[in-house]
This record gives sequence, structure tokens and C-alpha cells, in this order.
Amino acid sequence: MEVLIATGILITAAAAIPQLFAAATRANVEAGAITWATILAAQKLEELEAQSSLDAVGGESIDYLDSTGTLDAPGSPPRAYRRRWWIEPFPWAPEGPLVLGVAVSRYREDDVATPDTVRLITLRARTGP
Repeated sequence: MEVLIATGILITAAAAIPQLFAAATRANVEAGAITWATILAAQKLEELEAQSSLDAVGGESIDYLDSTGTLDAPGSPPRAYRRRWWIEPFPWAPEGPLVLGVAVSRYREDDVATPDTVRLITLRARTGP
């Protein structure tokens, strides 16, 4: 009888292992995608901060990137990420600093941001007179 109970417990535990392995693998893939999205956002934010005359840029734009972070071009691998960036005046002091923002999410056909969207925002003093 004890052997039967022990065998039942062992079979139940063994049946749960593949599900745990699949969940751990899925979580690892999600974490990797979020890490890569953070790197892509930080790269764009650094690029924006390095520009000497942000006052003339303004507005917003969207870049589509493949899984290696390369800008989408005809014949390139499928889109993997959508990177939206913007430059706008600080809301409470329009003549003061500029708000630089970047949001990176995994690409979807409907172009809607996903819950795992990475957002980086910073302020930069205006340049020039």
C-alpha cells in the first residue's frame, strides 16, 4: 500500500515537471525581450541626448526594428520591435527644459503598445540663445 501511494506521488510530481519547465522557459524568453527592449530604448535616448540642436527636431517618430535592433528596411528580417520617440517642451515650463522620451515594445500588426512596453524619459536643457 505504501508503495502504491509513493508511486502516485512520484507520478504526480513527474507530470508537473514539464509544465514548470515550459513556464520557466517562457519567463526567460520574456525577460530577454524586455532586456533587449531596454537596451534599444537606452540607445535611442543616448542618440537624442547627443544631438546638439534638439529645439529644431521636436515632434515624434516611430522606428521599426528587427530582432537584432537594425532599422527595418525592404527585404530585412521581420519586424520585432516598435520604438516610438518624442521630444516635447516640459508641460509646466514650456520655455524651460525639453522632455525626451522613448518607448519600445514588441511589434504587433495593430501597432498597439504591449503591457511589457519599456519607457525611458529624461529632461534636457534647451540649447542655443
